[in-house]
Amino acid sequence: MKILLVCLRFPFPPSDGGTIAMFNMANSLKKAGAEVKIIAFNTKKHFVDPEKVPEQFRFDFKPEAVYLDASVKILPAFLNLFTTKSYNISRFDVPEFHVLIRDVLQKEKFDYVQLESLFVTPYIGTIKKYSSASIIFRAHNVEYIIWERLSNSESNPIKKWYLKKLAFRLKRYEISTLSKFNAIVALTEDDKVHFRASGIDIPLLIAPIGLDMENYPVAEIYKSTLTVFHLGSMDWLPNIEGVDWFLQHVFPLLKKNNPEITIHLAGKSMPQRFFELADEQLHVSGRIDDSRKFMHEKSIMIVPLLSGGGMRVKIIEGFAMGKVIISTTIGAEGIKYTNQKNILIADSPVEFYEAIVKCVSDLEYCKNLGTEARNLALDVYENRIVGTQLVHFYNSIKANADSIHQFEKPDSEISIH
Repeated sequence: MKILLVCLRFPFPPSDGGTIAMFNMANSLKKAGAEVKIIAFNTKKHFVDPEKVPEQFRFDFKPEAVYLDASVKILPAFLNLFTTKSYNISRFDVPEFHVLIRDVLQKEKFDYVQLESLFVTPYIGTIKKYSSASIIFRAHNVEYIIWERLSNSESNPIKKWYLKKLAFRLKRYEISTLSKFNAIVALTEDDKVHFRASGIDIPLLIAPIGLDMENYPVAEIYKSTLTVFHLGSMDWLPNIEGVDWFLQHVFPLLKKNNPEITIHLAGKSMPQRFFELADEQLHVSGRIDDSRKFMHEKSIMIVPLLSGGGMRVKIIEGFAMGKVIISTTIGAEGIKYTNQKNILIADSPVEFYEAIVKCVSDLEYCKNLGTEARNLALDVYENRIVGTQLVHFYNSIKANADSIHQFEKPDSEISIH
């Protein structure tokens, strides 16, 4: 089986949710016996020096990339308001990438072309022109849901109006585009429900993000004072919104009643206002070189998301390391958790505060939560399990067109549990 992965960003190094998801998709397919090639944008915002990409990665996936400055630009964004197109999508539709896809497909024959993200779907036409491969869409989330939630939580009326317009156009594009694929790979049951409710009835596999569990050792960290941390890319609006909420509504309770509890914030593109709030109880690191090392040394992960979609890769990584996770319901969407067994769900400031205090005051309770989290990761989110299910799904589509109908029926859709 030969697969071409078309990625929104260069999937190395695997340092945030998006790159981790794409990197581990490639690895899971490779472990299942597939031959995988990667093409991607090398964006200005997340630029990767080709000379720093490890030789093994280049050997395994033979990556090729096109440079793209996808920054939001005021004039094009304004002019877009007078069209019917989605500005979120049009920023990523450039001639150079059409040429790269054409050249790759003329040189090599693939069984499947898998598009990693809605933002590379403008290239479906070029793929169909130069290849007879089945085209798979991997949905990292339902994109328009993110923007709808952001608009709903926005208080500024002008920003709210603009976000609603972006969400409306993105929803229209997303629904009309996905039916052009041969199949969809969704991360979560919630995403599947949204797709089906929108009338998208093509074959669909629910397959979560997989990890190589041997890369996530468990540290014995429940022996002394516990540290609370948040790790996430701060150029993603839902992360900024969530940290703002935590610092405004939860952190004051900790400062007043529990000055011994320290909070650690880390992530690229950290807003300056968070650095300005730093003190002995709030440590702000910004971008870090080794996210796994940072996580390994901490105890309790907080995920205070109020919007967003898809699956939070950092929670899966936290599970793999045996961390205690405290998350909102939205933050933990799509994850096969059991509240108070392998994660703690808290949706109000008081609930969040009480969960943190409970964990810090009871080390044995924390240890049990972490152990159960690690067990869940091993049972559900191991790369080999995910890759095997993916290859089986793709083979079923290719082997017999009649067998596709079984995947279209809600009671027989494949789901990895």
